[in-house]
Amino acid sequence: MVQCKSRISLIATSLVASFLAVGALAASPAAAQVRVQSTSVPATIPNPNSGFNLDFELAGSQFGSATVQVNFYLSATRNGSSGTALLTSLLVGLQGSGFGPFGAASGQRTLFISPGNLTANGRQLLQSLTDACAPQSLFLLADINGGFFSGAVTPTTMGSTKLPDYMFTGGTISSSVIRPGGTTSISFDLFSRCPASSASRVGIFLTDASFNPLSFIGAVTISSGAGTWSLPSTPITFSSAIPPGNYNILLIADIDGIVGESNENNNAGSFALTVAPPAVAAASTATASALEPEVVLDDDQAFAVEDLALDASETGLKLSAGKR
Repeated sequence: MVQCKSRISLIATSLVASFLAVGALAASPAAAQVRVQSTSVPATIPNPNSGFNLDFELAGSQFGSATVQVNFYLSATRNGSSGTALLTSLLVGLQGSGFGPFGAASGQRTLFISPGNLTANGRQLLQSLTDACAPQSLFLLADINGGFFSGAVTPTTMGSTKLPDYMFTGGTISSSVIRPGGTTSISFDLFSRCPASSASRVGIFLTDASFNPLSFIGAVTISSGAGTWSLPSTPITFSSAIPPGNYNILLIADIDGIVGESNENNNAGSFALTVAPPAVAAASTATASALEPEVVLDDDQAFAVEDLALDASETGLKLSAGKR
């Protein structure tokens, strides 16, 4: 009977030792939890939305689960303290059997980052980086199962420097039918998403119905920067000698060619203007009409407009558009 109890005691002691050994293994540094040991992305990514390779390597082991969720983030800070957004996540299988331990296979893994394999927020993030006017310096961070950030922090610069691009986004003429010697008023909104480093001018011209320039009316100063510049309703009075007919009031952004733009072919807008005999103009119901924002001039018309602006740079209306 004593011998039997002794054997039971030995078995119990052995089981306890086994559990303690397992606990010691799980807690020992040699069996550390799975972690992201290293990461790598290109140092510069001019167009993040077109995709790029993300290389990473896992290390360590764990008990209880044969998979880990690896999360990758982009952050404005090296430690993820601010400006951190989830880029993508993936489930990675580990090696092992039974209750474990389950270890990460050695070697580098490559994940291609593109909008097609990202969350909605990840796609939005890459699009915003692609659209930004200047490149942004960011850090790639990673964690396992939403825990602490682990592994090497990888710096990268995403996006590229973009030129300004002036375009007219709205405007009104009132009235669009006047008599010779009459007055009409115009307003406009000019927009550029990316900033210009210097001020420029919007040239205002009178042209015939086919956009052949007839005279320089004046210019509106546009300050440097980005955003929307607005000219409030501004009166223009024409000579009593102007013949009745159909005309255009043509607007050309950056008429002096000072600002380099990403698109130089969308700088023109126009208002249709009819000059009618006094009786006809008085009877007209035409009041206000909208600006046509996409006027295309041929080379001869463009050169003629530029020459008019150059020759008359010191004459005509001199106005400034306000920033909205």
